[in-house]
Amino acid sequence: MKQQQLLFSILTLFFFSSQVYAQVKPELENEWIQSKSLGPIIDENSIQWNFIANVKVDNLESIHGYEVNGSKKSKQISGTSKITKGILSLSSQPLTEKDFLWIYELGNTSLFFTFEISNNKGEKKFLNVPINFSEKSKETLRLVMEKNLNIKRETVKVLFYRNLDGRRWFVGNSGENEEQVLIEMIPDGTKIETWTEIYRLNLLKTIGSSNRAAFMNAIKDGLSENCPSLVFNTISESSKEIFYEWSHDGCNGWPASTEISRLVTGPSHSTMFSFAYKNGKLPKDLREVYLTILENEK
Repeated sequence: MKQQQLLFSILTLFFFSSQVYAQVKPELENEWIQSKSLGPIIDENSIQWNFIANVKVDNLESIHGYEVNGSKKSKQISGTSKITKGILSLSSQPLTEKDFLWIYELGNTSLFFTFEISNNKGEKKFLNVPINFSEKSKETLRLVMEKNLNIKRETVKVLFYRNLDGRRWFVGNSGENEEQVLIEMIPDGTKIETWTEIYRLNLLKTIGSSNRAAFMNAIKDGLSENCPSLVFNTISESSKEIFYEWSHDGCNGWPASTEISRLVTGPSHSTMFSFAYKNGKLPKDLREVYLTILENEK
């Protein structure tokens, strides 16, 4: 009975739980260059961004790094000379106060950078680098800022967010009962009541290795009921996780929808990471963004 109730809850979330801005797929390496590290450095005079990469080719002419937040993009790092094959280190100009205020925001911080790389033929490629800072690491940064730069600011509370794809995603809904913990996040500027994209983190307290197969079969059966257009696809499967997706053209009064999920299974519980989209057919590029993010969730 509990499993049936849990299944009903999840299926309800599939159907119930806005506007799409430019989404960026995390990408740390391409044929030209590989990102090795990105973070702040603080000396006696300033705080700067420092980007270290492994350059694989010898014909690059420029690298420009931008912090991305939705439709806002601010240039932080530039390199236009001495880009040779091998390890490259680029530092930004000293950051202004508006660029380091995140250090004084309480809680974890999630940022996203895009690097535009050009070669001598005028061709371009991109790296998209998400970076995350824990509250503990930011405490250290605050201490160094005070010691080296004599900068001290009051910390401020901000809403929890994650910059998953160049956009900030905020918690729109959350809850917990005996069977699950649920967190749903939506892109900045959208509402949970009218979402077209949603990211979902689901801790399933009663689904483990022994009943995972039965749970998955129940999901398939529940989704396919009165839904002839349903397409269910297992992307990959191992003893530790299942990657799957489903879509339909509109069922039981609900619009055309797609969901991609990664179910990570332990002996006694599981964690499900999901993206859902209900704005018509899921664009191919956006599907790749979702898949890349889900593959790296822990």
